[in-house]
Amino acid sequence: MSNFSASASEAKSKATPIDTVDLINQWFGGIKERNAQALLSLLHPDMVLTTPFQTEAISGNVNVLQTFKTFDQCVKNFTYQGVLVDGDIAALRFEGEVGGEHLQGVDFFHFNSEGQVEKIEVMARPLAAIQYLH
Repeated sequence: MSNFSASASEAKSKATPIDTVDLINQWFGGIKERNAQALLSLLHPDMVLTTPFQTEAISGNVNVLQTFKTFDQCVKNFTYQGVLVDGDIAALRFEGEVGGEHLQGVDFFHFNSEGQVEKIEVMARPLAAIQYLH
């Protein structure tokens, strides 16, 4: 029994899981402060963003951050409504107004073992709002 406990303790001490909740709170802080450097530090340089209003994926942290900035300028009353975390993935539910339409959706943040976002997948509705963003 003691060998099993020692092995479990060793495995636990070697594994350094990321704190996804803390990373998401850092993201919210960067957004609130409009701190581009803080946001960029959370985004892997080669990350990828997929959205329903763009046919091709957007690559690179600077391009992704610029896309979020443009999105912020187009969408009124944008707010995150809730967060679900499962390991290294966080789902951030959002709402806003665009082109007279009530926009709803989810951003799926995929973190790597270093605590940086490697991929963001955006799911949104309704179609009229997505078409306006396109």
